[in-house]
Amino acid sequence: MPEETSGLSRVCPSCGRRVPGTVATCRCGAAIAVEADPEVVPETETGSTDYTMAGVVAVAVIIVALVAFSYLRPSEPDTTQRDAAVAEPGTDAAAPAAPDSSPERRAWDASAADPGVKPAPPSATPAEPAPAADVPADLEDVVGRVMPAVVRVETSAGTGSGFYVRPDTVLTNVHVVRDDTYVTLRQMDGSTVQARVDSRTPAFDIAVLKVATPSVRQVMIPIGSAKTLRPGQEVMAIGSALGTLHNSVTRGIVSGVRQSRGATLVQTDTAANPGNSGGPLMDRTGTAIGIITMGYTGRQGLNFAVAIDHARDILDGRQVSTPSGSLTLDDVRSPSAGQPSEAQRIQEDGARAFLSGIEQLSQAAGDLDAGWKRFRDQCYSSAINGSFDREWFAVLSPRAMTAPVPSQCSSYFANFKAEAGRFSGVMRRQLEDARRAGVLPGVIRDTLRSHRLQFEGWDR
Repeated sequence: MPEETSGLSRVCPSCGRRVPGTVATCRCGAAIAVEADPEVVPETETGSTDYTMAGVVAVAVIIVALVAFSYLRPSEPDTTQRDAAVAEPGTDAAAPAAPDSSPERRAWDASAADPGVKPAPPSATPAEPAPAADVPADLEDVVGRVMPAVVRVETSAGTGSGFYVRPDTVLTNVHVVRDDTYVTLRQMDGSTVQARVDSRTPAFDIAVLKVATPSVRQVMIPIGSAKTLRPGQEVMAIGSALGTLHNSVTRGIVSGVRQSRGATLVQTDTAANPGNSGGPLMDRTGTAIGIITMGYTGRQGLNFAVAIDHARDILDGRQVSTPSGSLTLDDVRSPSAGQPSEAQRIQEDGARAFLSGIEQLSQAAGDLDAGWKRFRDQCYSSAINGSFDREWFAVLSPRAMTAPVPSQCSSYFANFKAEAGRFSGVMRRQLEDARRAGVLPGVIRDTLRSHRLQFEGWDR
């Protein structure tokens, strides 16, 4: 039998009995070598070791769990966005806050005057991109923004218009305030404030008013310049048309920039009625480029505004050389006109000659009117095709007369037709001379219209 040993007994090789490990002789008398006592580890010590190892493993598991939790747990929301959401309910918390309204910016502004406080600079979070500079705002939005800055000026002599350029300063015309020292300003909402006439500059027709109780929330119109204006540029005006239609808006174009006795004037076809005087003439952005001043009575589309540059000089206290007297339209001319050029001289002479010739033709046309009336009363009652400034122009227009002339009136009609033909020849020469002299088509048209001499046949 093979030898079996264990830590407590062993087998005798002679009789096969199991002999305790500490006994040197078997009962059969065979001697058995005594083995060294194995090192016995007390039970209590072994248990303690097991518990120690288990503790180490448990600590390791806890550490691993904590690390995993730190990676897997939801991230804490940004405090800046959270504060912004609380401060401004109803806004989109996911959208980046504008730099001017961020908490950092508010802290920076609040502490700017304190040298001992140095807060962190505003967050570098990019703001929403600004709209492109070449994309104009809607006209109705521009009008709605500047409308509260326009007021009706009520004086002892009547009403006009004015507009705020500073919280306590309103611009208007001298001819609106006249000799009054104090005026009433009626705002867009119907409320009124008192104002004092602070200064008058008759040469530019500009009066500056100071408001008694200015408001920090008052809407103002920015001041621009008339120096960069171009003919055809869109402009608009706001004022109290007829003194009763408060904050009426009209739109037109710049017809030209003129000079009159040292004053720069903006000529425009923007409608301006009594009561609009003193109101702003503005460009497409709502910037004032002039103060509506005056127009030619009976000439629609021929209105003027004094350049806002003169008002800027007055407000800034700059000494400007002004001609004596009041602003008039008696000497309106191009700003570049010093001595008139040869072409301008020819044009002006041609315009005067044309006007003189048309006045003479108008008298001759009156004589023909009387002759035509006798012809219609006694000889010809048939209808006339077409519409003419003077009905006898039908004689010069083919197929205008619908029936033949009676034989008993043929001689009279032949003489009348000959006179009308001579009149047409003179008119054609007048028009040809005016065009060669460079007289503007608008001047020719307006002159013919005012004398009831418009007729398409002149150009045939």
